[in-house]
Amino acid sequence: MLTILAFGALSAIVAWRNPDRTWSRLLGVVVSLPTIAAGAWLALSDISFGARLFGGVVTALGVAAFGRSARKG
Repeated sequence: MLTILAFGALSAIVAWRNPDRTWSRLLGVVVSLPTIAAGAWLALSDISFGARLFGGVVTALGVAAFGRSARKG
């Protein structure tokens, strides 16, 4: 759970920053892909509504970071 929280925070930072360099865009993609996977796993698990909501938020942050990094490229 802590890993998913850390991935979500990293994706929020990546989505907020302006990826103007190639290595920064690459870092955004590298961070966002496991974030999307971990958040989707949590959102689709058969657990409480709060955990699924948290997974959906983390997935949305990962998609936003990926989209921002890919769009600048």
